Amino acid sequence: MKAKTIKTIKGISVAVVILMSVVLFLEVWFWFQRIENVEWTSDHKTWQWTILICQIVSLTALSATVMAFILNTFSSLRKDRIFAKSNSTVIFVGAAVFALYSLFETTAVSAFHGEHVWSVNTDMFIYPLLIIILGLLYKLAYEASEENNLTV
Repeated sequence: MKAKTIKTIKGISVAVVILMSVVLFLEVWFWFQRIENVEWTSDHKTWQWTILICQIVSLTALSATVMAFILNTFSSLRKDRIFAKSNSTVIFVGAAVFALYSLFETTAVSAFHGEHVWSVNTDMFIYPLLIIILGLLYKLAYEASEENNLTV
């Protein structure tokens, strides 16, 4: 049972790495395609460039946190441990990065249309909070597994 679960974790992790790589590539490619159609305004050009660049940087940072989580998981599994201690921190960082990415992603739509508007939606608050809850659960699971390893 344990070996099958670990094999499933590895398979899904590889799929996530491939999918994140494809998403990152496509987002950057589409970003360059859309950049030609931006309605540049002389008053807000610096703001527009800042938002558009921050969108790509935050997506890259989000991809990096996902990759760090998976690499930490693989490293932990090689040591016959299910949970990596550092992954709870990676999850918390991922929540913050996701909030920033959501802000820049929604605001970029306005920037593409030449509007100087910060766009905020509920997703940028709800999902990071859910990710933090998962991070806390992961931290508890790590602590319980460490306590179990000490008692055996």
